[in-house]
Amino acid sequence: MSQLRLAVIFGGRSGEHEISVLSARSVMRGALEAGFDVVGVGITREGQWVYLGGGRDCLEGRMTEVLPGQGPPCAIMPDPSRRGIFVDRGGAFDKVDVDAVFPVLHGTYGEDGTIQGLLEMSGLPYVGAPPLGSAVCMDKWTTKKLLEACGVPHVPALSVERWAYRKDPQGTVSLVMRSIPLPAFVKPSASGSSLGVSKVKEPSGLEGALRSAFVYDTRALIEPSQEGALEIECSVLGNDDPKASIAGQIVPGKEFYDYEAKYMDAGSKLVIPAPLESHLMEEVQRIAVAAFKACSCKGMARVDFFVDPVRGRALVSELNTIPGFTAISMYPKLWEASGLPFPALVRRLVELAMKRQADETREVRRVD
Repeated sequence: MSQLRLAVIFGGRSGEHEISVLSARSVMRGALEAGFDVVGVGITREGQWVYLGGGRDCLEGRMTEVLPGQGPPCAIMPDPSRRGIFVDRGGAFDKVDVDAVFPVLHGTYGEDGTIQGLLEMSGLPYVGAPPLGSAVCMDKWTTKKLLEACGVPHVPALSVERWAYRKDPQGTVSLVMRSIPLPAFVKPSASGSSLGVSKVKEPSGLEGALRSAFVYDTRALIEPSQEGALEIECSVLGNDDPKASIAGQIVPGKEFYDYEAKYMDAGSKLVIPAPLESHLMEEVQRIAVAAFKACSCKGMARVDFFVDPVRGRALVSELNTIPGFTAISMYPKLWEASGLPFPALVRRLVELAMKRQADETREVRRVD
């Protein structure tokens, strides 16, 4: 069997650009160790696509950001008859053939179904959820509505639109106070890496928290704080018959697991496996798979929970369809602890991508 070529796409236009770059470097190393021929495609903060070459060349240096001058412009065409990466060599285009794509794009324009739609149209197999599952899980309010409809236990929330807040700030704050007990978390409905998330303990902090959330989205969610609960994460892998890893616990170095605690605070700890009784561990795994299916996920997702070990209750917080793949990220660490090392995980994800495309390719037929 000839060596498969995997294109890793990273960077992007969201606030999680740097994390995407760190994740992509880990994925490319794992893919090389798994025996793939790897090429890198970076997307700048402004949305320009840059071809970064193949093999270990795209791992050189300590890149933290994708910049226009790092390589020639490139593109993927929404045309299955022209599958591949088209690289602009000063007006003449070279086509780089690839067998599959691994999008490592967190947040907006990467995890929200947009690039997944392009890849569907291109005919290229790609790792992760299809457009529907990606869009659903990117918007936490939509996720909650689907989980509710499917009977999956989850953290309740109140939704507030930015236009409504701007029209009547005091009325909006009064509505929140009547509906959600404090302390509470205020967060953008569609964002990641805890960007724009605030913990509010006093009514005086609500307006500032809402304004912070509205920087990242036009809808904010207000959720009651799950005081005393453990922050638990579980990795799910598969297509039609997904499996859950053992679960792990997040112990934040700060009051809650915000952006700094996730990526910069050495005081944050991952406890694998999570300190749960066996029946509660099994319940978390069962609910994780149920949430994965309810939200039309495929390939991979990390399911985040609040678990109350005293009451024996596990509530889904959210799903991440392109979880972090950095050296300290929970998704690959949980699978490693479950017996699937990083290179084997990357290979399995690519296999699932290729199988899904083979199983689900839609043929458009003319009806006379």
